Amino acid sequence: MSDPTEGHVQQGDGPDRRPGTTEGTSTLVEQVCGRAESRGGRPGATAVVDNDSAKVVAFEFAEGDQLTEHAARHPVLIQVIRGRVSFELPDRTVELAPGALLHLTPMLRHAVRALEPTTLTVTMLLPHP
Repeated sequence: MSDPTEGHVQQGDGPDRRPGTTEGTSTLVEQVCGRAESRGGRPGATAVVDNDSAKVVAFEFAEGDQLTEHAARHPVLIQVIRGRVSFELPDRTVELAPGALLHLTPMLRHAVRALEPTTLTVTMLLPHP
């Protein structure tokens, strides 16, 4: 297994010992839940982060809402904020609940059905510009 801290910048050993830079931006989304509404059998969706490196979309599902089979052009990370969904993959079906993380490679077919009212995020990992 690879080093989980690989890619992190450690404290320097020169006169300026601080890693990184003061240039750049940060984005805080204080509330992901409740930003969209179910649309009669389909979840509502809204982008909560949309920049050059990532796009994060929050989905709001009512119980029973579904996203039929589809695929994402980019690798994605799916996290449930509240509720539970059944996530259908080509080789298995998994139940996602808060605390779980699912990574999908580009163009992997999948479908989603809410088992209860659910908010989840999909983070699209975009290529470097």
